[in-house]
Amino acid sequence: MVVPCSWFFPRPDEYRRHLEAGGFAVKTIDLFPHPNPLPGDINDWLEIFAQPYTAALPPAEQGAFISDVVEMLRPALCDASGRWTADHVRLRFSAVKKSLRSNNRRKS
Repeated sequence: MVVPCSWFFPRPDEYRRHLEAGGFAVKTIDLFPHPNPLPGDINDWLEIFAQPYTAALPPAEQGAFISDVVEMLRPALCDASGRWTADHVRLRFSAVKKSLRSNNRRKS
């Protein structure tokens, strides 16, 4: 079974192209790690964010799927004390719409 991924995780150069194609002048763009400690077990996080994938499974198989994913993630995302961290990254940018920037210059 193939479930299409609706998430979009662009690299900075790829997102820059999208912004520029939309008429923006990119001032800065950066991708950086942003680890997010989870308040509980990663099961809760997966039940929310993995819904596009779990919904494609029969209800009787969803729990086993989540359990398998948890065990695959445990070595990388769970510390020795049992605390889970989501390994998020952030794409931060500053961009100005070109037409607005040129209009503001004319008003000054």
